[in-house]
Formats: sequence, C-alpha cells, structure tokens
Amino acid sequence: MVFSGIAKIRKRILPLLAVLLLSAVPAAGSEAIREATEILERWTSFHWGRDCLVWIVHYPEELVDPWVESEAARGGMSEGEKEEYRRAFVSELRISETEPFLVTIYAFGPRPLDFGGFASAISLVNKNGDKAAPLSYERKFDQPVSGIVQGLVFFPKQTDKEFSVAMRRLGVVEEQLFSFRRDAGGNTPVASVPEVREKEVVVVELPPAPRKEPPKPKPVKEPEPQQVLPPPPVPARPIELAELQPQPAPEPVRPDPPEEPKKNVIFISRDKTLELFIGHWIEGNTEAMYGLLSSATKTLLNEEEFRRQVASTGLRVSLRDGYKVQWLDGDRAKVVTAQKMLVFRTLRSKSLSMVKEDKIWKVTW
Repeated sequence: MVFSGIAKIRKRILPLLAVLLLSAVPAAGSEAIREATEILERWTSFHWGRDCLVWIVHYPEELVDPWVESEAARGGMSEGEKEEYRRAFVSELRISETEPFLVTIYAFGPRPLDFGGFASAISLVNKNGDKAAPLSYERKFDQPVSGIVQGLVFFPKQTDKEFSVAMRRLGVVEEQLFSFRRDAGGNTPVASVPEVREKEVVVVELPPAPRKEPPKPKPVKEPEPQQVLPPPPVPARPIELAELQPQPAPEPVRPDPPEEPKKNVIFISRDKTLELFIGHWIEGNTEAMYGLLSSATKTLLNEEEFRRQVASTGLRVSLRDGYKVQWLDGDRAKVVTAQKMLVFRTLRSKSLSMVKEDKIWKVTW
C-alpha cells in the first residue's frame, strides 16, 4: 500500500514539475530587448539643473535591429509587418540621415524654465570641441517649460560617435555637458544583471493517508402506508354522453399555397460597418476586409493588391493596442492610432470613406 501511494504521488508531481520548468524558459525576443536596453543605457545621460531635471537619450543605428526584433516578438508580427515597422521606425526617427535625441525636461520650480530660444541653448559637441546646431526640434521647447516636456531633437549625422550634448541656461553652470561615457573597453558600464541560478527542486514523498471507512447508515424503518379508498365514480351527464356519439367526418382542408422564402437581409449601420472593418484589420483577415469594400475600390484593387496595401500601412499591431475613430464631413472617417517608438508614441492615421450600395454601407479604401 505504501509503495503504490508513492507511485501515485510521483505521477502527480512530475507533470507539475515539467510545467514549472517550461515556464522558466525565457520568452521569445528576450535577448533582443536585453540588447536594446543595454544600448539605451549606453546612450542615456541626465543632469540636474536649478529647479529642473533634464535627461537625454540618443537613438543610434545599432538600436534598430534589436528593438524591431523585440517588438515583433511581443506583438506577434509577420515578416511583412516587421519590415513595415522597421521602415516606419527608421523614418520617424530619421536615424539614417541624422543623429536623433529624445530630450525630456522636468521643470518643477515656481517659475517656468525659459531657454530664450532653444536653438541657441542646445548643441552637439564632438571630441574636438566643435559644435553643431540642431537641424530641427519640436517647437514646444521654444515656449517656457513647466512640468514635463518631451520631444525629439535632430543634429547633423556624425561619422565619429564620440560626441556629447551641451545645454545652456539650466541655472547651475553656464553650460552643462551631457556625455555618454565609455569605459576602457569602449563600452559604457551598465547595471549588471544578477546571474539567474537554477532553482533546486526538492520532491518530498509522503506515504498515503490511511483510508477511513465511511460510517454505515442506520436503516430507516419506513412507516406503513395507510390505505386510501378510491373516490366513488361520478355519473356522466347527458351532454357528456352525447359528445361520445360518432361525429360526421370534417371536410378536407385545402392546404395554402407555399409562400416564397423571404431573404433575410441585415442592415448594419455606418459606424458598425467601420468597426467591423477595423476588427478584421486587427485580426489580419484581409479577405473579410475586402468583402466590406465598395465597388469602386474593388475595381481599382484586386484582393492581392489590397492585401499588400494593408500590410504597407504597418498599423495592425498598433490598432490592436487601441485606436480612435474621428468622423469628418460627408461620411468620411479618420482612424487614429499610436505607434510605439521606444519611450514615446507617434500618432498615425488612415482616412476612409463610407458609401451606401443597395442600402448597405461599404468602405472606400
């Protein structure tokens, strides 16, 4: 009995251990996001000013591959969607043609922080001390800053990556240098990740608990049923007897001519049709999307051409995270979604038109 109980416990514990061990396997894309995080660590710098905190992050070209791979793994992107996301990522950040920086300013003083013209307050400094003015930046930095203000700043492309960013008018020193320091090996030290040790699993084998015999129920003596006399018969009334006489056969009923089956047509509203279209878009079901298109769109695009155009937008993953429909004049709508670009999101949209064909709403792509 003891050995059979131990065998049963083993059969129950071993599958549980297998599940625990499998759950410890790192998720897909974990190496890519680890590499991307290390790159961001190397290219992040911050300084305190007077009643403010400023931190700057540089987006180098080496960041593109690991970041795209990690986002593709997390979002379940197809190869086509991953390439579209890569193109959008590089295009939005202008990584190929500039040196992009994300500048975040947290001003918490009693008065707003005024740079007196942001273009003259920030510059890129190379290792020789030469300075380069920004090519472009978000104009909100030209306004007095209160609270948290964040935006992109683009500098000219540099062949030598040993550069810093200088900012003036932070209230402590005349010019504060934001350096991306490197160690002797050419890498910036990053926070070390503790080594993950394998957890030791201890299996405790316990003898089975002694079985308890359930108590035997006491026999219950059922009471003897009392004899109930049947009620006396009720004499039938004459009218009831007359109903028992044979009745003449009824005339045959002619069947009605069969009705033609009506076609069940469900009319869906304009808004519901667009929501259905976007739902198929999120699912990646371009065949169902094509079925909701207007005749004019189907004349211009066959199903394969439409599928390629949908994939080229690169919006499916961001639509899955959330979207908003803005209705415009004349049954036109703009579908707005936020596409993630590292620590910020950029708004992207697609304009669609709704038309009625035979009382049914259709989408014009």
